[in-house]
Amino acid sequence: MKQRVRKRDVNGIKQDQADSWKALPSLPFEVIIYVFQHSLDRDQLLAARLLALNSKIYRALQPMVYTRVELATSAALTNFCELIKYRPEVARMVRALWIGPCTSRSDLLSILSAPLPGDSGYIEELREEVYMQTRFVLRSCRRLQDVALSGSLVSSNVVHSYGTACQPISLTSVNPHSFVSGFDAPIFRKVTSLVICDINLSITEADAINRLPMLQYLHYTSPKDYGEIQRDIWILRKVLGLEIKQMDPVSLLTPSVNEKPARLQSFTYRSVEQKSARVLNALIQNDTERDCQLHFQLHSEPLVPAFIEQWDALRDLVFNAQEEYSRAALDDDVGTWIDSGMALEQLRMEWRTRSTTYTTNSLHSALACMTIQPKLPEAL
Repeated sequence: MKQRVRKRDVNGIKQDQADSWKALPSLPFEVIIYVFQHSLDRDQLLAARLLALNSKIYRALQPMVYTRVELATSAALTNFCELIKYRPEVARMVRALWIGPCTSRSDLLSILSAPLPGDSGYIEELREEVYMQTRFVLRSCRRLQDVALSGSLVSSNVVHSYGTACQPISLTSVNPHSFVSGFDAPIFRKVTSLVICDINLSITEADAINRLPMLQYLHYTSPKDYGEIQRDIWILRKVLGLEIKQMDPVSLLTPSVNEKPARLQSFTYRSVEQKSARVLNALIQNDTERDCQLHFQLHSEPLVPAFIEQWDALRDLVFNAQEEYSRAALDDDVGTWIDSGMALEQLRMEWRTRSTTYTTNSLHSALACMTIQPKLPEAL
């Protein structure tokens, strides 16, 4: 009796899938796939239902489902590791990858926080597991082109262990924890586009950015409305190679044979409106004083005050992540409740927009190769 019921249920599911397919409008198949692609961009949970329609849809959509992967919790990271362990071909489909929290409720906020002497053994074990799984994912996704990592995963103490199995051309670092990043790690030596969100850049990070041999586009967001602006200007001059060096007469007569040609084409600075304008004017004035022409374009984009407040609330949450940080405490600090996760969500949406290129390229490849792929089972 149970077998009959189960058989009837399976037949019912297949009939529902067939009815769903028949209900689709009589449009060219390529148009239907384009519509489904935009649906995948909006809702990753919709992917499984679309894949189950029929084998033709499955063959066309499978590469696009895994083209962009977002791992925002430790559970998602663990599940994806298990998936690519048993299905290595999935890792070869990944072109854009996000590893890090995208909401204030993500457990990665506390797991990837700065290590403290009083940390529990459980937190330390989870942190090491996340590091190990991130290393495994990056070594498995060999065709990765765009990667976005939480600041802890780009820290100089961790990033050099990733190897060079994948070498992305675009890197996004979201660093509310203010870790010192190792941008000059071997895995990033082919990076042409670097996007950073951090309140400050250290001298070590400035030197690391200067050592990126292929960097062309630098986008730096500094979400703060406090601090010494002259220090920020000095660091940015160092990042962009605009600092005035003291040279002895002998060095002036001897040309440097190790000097690399400037590759940077564009630098975008994003902060509060008044600060953005002052920093940009200072960099332009520095260029005028040196009596030379900048070899790259300077852009300034003001940040809305709401983003600054959200980032401050996020940092308050981060540095109290291992304690009992309550909404009441946050309400006392800022006067009204602010969703700190909105800053992360905005950065993730911006990254999604940048990574759309890889999804579109995957769509064209899937449609071009669809006729030569072997036929798969009708239902998953």
